[in-house]
Amino acid sequence: MSQPTRGPIFCGNPTAIAADELDPRAMQFAFSLSAELVGCTDYHSLTHKLIQMLSQLPGVEYAAAYEVFSQAIRHEQQVPKLLFRRFPLSLDDNYQDENTALLRFGLESSCGGIRELEWCGESYFLLDVLKEVNPRRAVVIKARLNAHYKIILQGLFEVYSYQTALLDRKERDLLTQLLNRQSLDHLISQILEHFRSSPELQPSHDSWLAVLDIDYFKKVNDEFGHLFGDEVLIHFANLMKQHFRISDYLFRFGGEEFLVVLNRVTERQAYEILDDFRTAVADHTFPSGRITTSVGFASIGAASNISSLLERADMAVYAAKDKGRNQTVNYVTIADDYSAKRFGGDDIELF
Repeated sequence: MSQPTRGPIFCGNPTAIAADELDPRAMQFAFSLSAELVGCTDYHSLTHKLIQMLSQLPGVEYAAAYEVFSQAIRHEQQVPKLLFRRFPLSLDDNYQDENTALLRFGLESSCGGIRELEWCGESYFLLDVLKEVNPRRAVVIKARLNAHYKIILQGLFEVYSYQTALLDRKERDLLTQLLNRQSLDHLISQILEHFRSSPELQPSHDSWLAVLDIDYFKKVNDEFGHLFGDEVLIHFANLMKQHFRISDYLFRFGGEEFLVVLNRVTERQAYEILDDFRTAVADHTFPSGRITTSVGFASIGAASNISSLLERADMAVYAAKDKGRNQTVNYVTIADDYSAKRFGGDDIELF
């Protein structure tokens, strides 16, 4: 196997050719592509559009996009320094594919930008979006580009980096930096489609939606004030980031209600992971003292649509509250008992 070599990070124009020396048709092509990127309204469509555009450049064999995470957010020892999720959807923990080694090699010492690499006798470009985004984003392009198209690639990268940072802020909760409600529908739709197209999946490959609701949060705001309430929410979100895996997706749904999408675990494993988190919350010292959370979860693979899935997880949280709070409840264990109570008019104080 040949040794990989690093090319320079492109700073400004990647070649000696000035932008005004570009072929007019190439310049028009570049402006057209940039305008399409600017018109994208969410990260998913933006990245799909970039990959589609890159495939149009002469010399490009393929392009693949990734989210990049550092080991610091993990509990386990013996894990790679960098971990990846492949766009648009990868549900496996510690995901790996044919580009994993190249990504680790190219990103570990990168400070962002574009890097040209020779890897195993092939030519690649690595786009590293590092600033003002969470998580870090990377695009691997297998290609041999002439000087003109390297300039076009630089321009596309600058537009993509700016738009990614802009949309990342839009799709995250300002206080906790978790994904917000706007991002949820699209992700759940992708996972539901994944299960519809793969009916043969084993139970160990199921995904689960969990609702985590902080108990008596209104009392925290009433007794300590909203600034203390915000600190509780930040602490709670940080515990989520520490506890769950990179293959799981974390949301603040609104107020004191948070959501987690757990992937590639059995029913028993889902319960244990969520109940461990419930215990971690109860053991944590919050600014306002002891806090507990009620947890309800339901199978995504068994749901027919987003509305029914949210309803089931919400019903499980209702049951956890009804059982005395600080509980973890699986929807399937209470479906018959609580469906009538949940919508039949019985009233308990949920918050």
